[in-house]
Amino acid sequence: MMKKLLKNLPFVAIVSLAFATSNAQTPVVDLKFDNNLTNIGSATIEFDTNLDSSLTSLTVPYGTDSKEGSHSLNWSSIDRETDALYWIQNSVIANIQSTSNLGITGDAERSVSVWFKYANDNTDTNGGHTLVTIGDPYAGSGVNLRGKMQFTYEPSAGRVQIAVAGGRIDYTITSTDNLDDFNWHHAAYVVPANGTGASSAVTLADVKMYIDGQPVSSSAGNNDSQILNTIDDLVYIGSDGKNGSKWFDGGGIDDLRIYNVELTDAEILAVYNENVLSLAGFAFEELKAYPNAVEDFLYLKTTNNSTLDINVYDITGKSIIKTSGDSVDMRDLNSGMYIVEVKQDNKIANLKILKK
Repeated sequence: MMKKLLKNLPFVAIVSLAFATSNAQTPVVDLKFDNNLTNIGSATIEFDTNLDSSLTSLTVPYGTDSKEGSHSLNWSSIDRETDALYWIQNSVIANIQSTSNLGITGDAERSVSVWFKYANDNTDTNGGHTLVTIGDPYAGSGVNLRGKMQFTYEPSAGRVQIAVAGGRIDYTITSTDNLDDFNWHHAAYVVPANGTGASSAVTLADVKMYIDGQPVSSSAGNNDSQILNTIDDLVYIGSDGKNGSKWFDGGGIDDLRIYNVELTDAEILAVYNENVLSLAGFAFEELKAYPNAVEDFLYLKTTNNSTLDINVYDITGKSIIKTSGDSVDMRDLNSGMYIVEVKQDNKIANLKILKK
């Protein structure tokens, strides 16, 4: 019955169905920033601004350069000749934050996912670029050690970091990451339900980090054995929550999700793919792909009928077919979802394809 239904669906419906079923977990916080701070996640947590009394007229800097939906938080849209500069400067309180606590504490499992775009268009500031902070923003200096998780992109230091107050988890950016290329990138981390040690407590070494849907190698150095101790507190977006580290530059933040469960590698990849492998995200819209559910060959067509470079990946991101032309032989593949990357010159499209 399902095969018959899929056969009659248009291609865009197949893609949408794949998205709807690829990630079964529901986030407690799910912010799209579509010109509002509405949380569509499962938790009754609202978001608002926290402004110094001198900044009552300050508005959230939305922009139409988004990764998902119609808008994003857009730091590049800030007029740096006005008080709006305080969204990215530390001297005055100007935060976007939840109005109630998140409810995730200690070493409890969780997953945090966010899209970001870096633009070096604010030459008068330097430092890290905070994506999101959970836990006690004032943790540290012997108080509530490892009581927060501050997720930060630090282009000047060449790393993505989770500061935990009394330790940190670093991923050293490689030359192939290109996170400062003025494009949208996905970053995530996962705190597992159980640690790998004898006590099952989750240490800094157990935390997993991901860049653009793929797990990356991170290290907490001498703090590997330290146990997480997140304090229940607010969620701060683009800030550490204590006016010590904000975004500091241009670019933006979009599609922030916080889960109170451990996501698998495949689930993180599925979250990433939701905003990459969509028809609306084509780098060249003239590409057509058919049939809508493949039995044997997937056919690809462009307006100029040029030769295409094609890579097929399974849902874990493993490359299984690499070819060129205008079709892909999928007869030997098992039934399921596949990612088909199509390149033409400097254009690229990613499709999520159903194999019957």
